Amino acid sequence: MSEFEQNTSKMHETFDEALAAADCEISASELQGILTGMVSAGLKPVDPNWQSELLAVINDGHNFPDETLESIKNILLETHRAFLESEMLAPILIPADDYPLIDRLENIALWCQGYLLGFGLKLANTPIDSPEISEALQDISDISQLAMESDESEESQIALETLIEHIKVAVKVIYLELVFKQERVEVNPLDGNNTFH
Repeated sequence: MSEFEQNTSKMHETFDEALAAADCEISASELQGILTGMVSAGLKPVDPNWQSELLAVINDGHNFPDETLESIKNILLETHRAFLESEMLAPILIPADDYPLIDRLENIALWCQGYLLGFGLKLANTPIDSPEISEALQDISDISQLAMESDESEESQIALETLIEHIKVAVKVIYLELVFKQERVEVNPLDGNNTFH
């Protein structure tokens, strides 16, 4: 299990507290979803414009306190690092298993909404010509509009975990198709046989 997965619960709690302390109405899940969308569309933490791009769509364009901005930077770094681990699925920051299922579902929907926002923010109007990416984005869009029902049954818990895994796979597919393959092409621009496995 990766460091991100091991620390997800603590990271979510700490990040949520930092945002609340800054009077930011966005949740930790939604904001990390935005950052994940940006990363899977090609954002790297060294990009000097990511903060202004992010602030353009949240917090009414106002800057955050330094401590909150530091928390956001740390989440971005952790998210990006997790994507670089080839064996790991996409990193998703939602409340821990001991939260009520309805709260976790709500945060998953918010995360997906944030992801789509961040992805669109980074990619702007660039056309998507990959069926795999289009299908994965549609799945995430469908999940972002889930109807919330309070049901703490074991079947619902299992269904929730399956849903989370599906999102992680979909996001990883997008990253591999859009960023990883492109970086491989850039590394070997003279190699006429760019085959990916």
